[in-house]
Amino acid sequence: MSDTHSISATTNLERTSTAPRVALIWLAATMTASSLPVGVLIAQLFPLASFLWVVLLASLLFLAVGILSIPGFVYGIPTMAVSARVFGQPFNKLISLSNWLSQIGWQAVVLVLVVYILRSVFNSYALVSPEQSLYLALIIALCANFVIPVIGYRAIVSAQTVGAIFLALFAAAILIWLHGGEALTSVPASGHFSALQALGGISLALMGGAFSWTMFASDYSRYVRQDTSLTQIALWPSLGGFVGGALILALAITLYVHGGIQVGPSGITIAAKGLGDSLLYLGFCLFAVLGLLASNFLNSYSSAFSLAVVVGRDIDRKIFTVVDAILATLVGIYMLFIAPSFWDSFQTFLDLLIIIAAPWTGLMVGYVLMDVVPEKIHGISFSQNHGMNIAILVLGVIITILFSNNPLWEGPGAQWLHGNDISPLLGAITGVVLFVAFRSVSRYSEKTESRNNEVGSLNIEKPKIAE
Repeated sequence: MSDTHSISATTNLERTSTAPRVALIWLAATMTASSLPVGVLIAQLFPLASFLWVVLLASLLFLAVGILSIPGFVYGIPTMAVSARVFGQPFNKLISLSNWLSQIGWQAVVLVLVVYILRSVFNSYALVSPEQSLYLALIIALCANFVIPVIGYRAIVSAQTVGAIFLALFAAAILIWLHGGEALTSVPASGHFSALQALGGISLALMGGAFSWTMFASDYSRYVRQDTSLTQIALWPSLGGFVGGALILALAITLYVHGGIQVGPSGITIAAKGLGDSLLYLGFCLFAVLGLLASNFLNSYSSAFSLAVVVGRDIDRKIFTVVDAILATLVGIYMLFIAPSFWDSFQTFLDLLIIIAAPWTGLMVGYVLMDVVPEKIHGISFSQNHGMNIAILVLGVIITILFSNNPLWEGPGAQWLHGNDISPLLGAITGVVLFVAFRSVSRYSEKTESRNNEVGSLNIEKPKIAE
């Protein structure tokens, strides 16, 4: 790939990737320590949930990313450019802008996590005083965050893939060492599981997992060779995301249960004694930090696709990687030193992110299944009713807000569900069901009208011949 974001279709010369290589990209994207706070929140907020089912089902729903990889392969354009076909250019600019802002939020979260992990290592081995550890960690994190873009895109992709594989090995080793299966299947103190809390846990996992990636799904499949089947395009990204997402989420919950992750007003700490082995601890922290830094670069690199759609032209990747890093640094400093609590900031960010992402994801999944796949297979193109699609999205956003529960507000739907937030699931379901229903009714009406026209043409009375 070049260093310029292209919102036009990729050429045959650029289509050199394969579906399994895309799976590695998604493994690297999900196999980072950014999911650690998500796992902690799941364990804290939903103690009556079956953690094993939360991990498996939330990771399985990464299939949404696989499905939304299809239009990038079919049309050769990035996700936000595909979105413009569904909602029209003017409204889609608002969606793209929100997506770009959400990525800056993720970059800030990742930067804060790097600082917390480095601080944990400094404090565990008393390398500096506890008062100095946070500031030293911040200085190192900021230097790395601005130096890494100089390395270049290809090198970062390779480094992140290798780092993700090593982090996956460490995660598996830690899960075995700490008997992760027991932690995930442990019975709550009350002696019974709650299906509603399990849904809440799945929803929270989707906020920090699959649904935070759907708006970038087509950005990588557009470089896959054209002789690849649609099944491979959908399944390989889903597999990469499932493995990475399940591993890191299971690890986060297990570490929290065993005290390997400690939380408090000052943020998150990776405790050496919680892992029980110095080699596992240092190896995990090292590859977690490297993976987070690489992930931050790729986040800003990919988010420029959304910004390119907003401004309506190609933009230079490297320049806007630095711009994003500056903005993310400001937000990260706010979260570290000004915000009342990292956890409140993080949870609020996830809820604000998902308000648009969840119904958008559901609607776009319906669009791919109802329109893109039939077009690719049968060569039939379908027109879009932009106004109706926007109305469906707006309704999905309203439902998501009503059922959301976060530090800023608790919707009446969440109150009715005893504080459990399942808004991402409801928002996505609203989007996909209404889009599929509308398209089905529309096509049935078109077929009925077409048949009536045919019958009417056959019943036209022939003119009489004059005697």
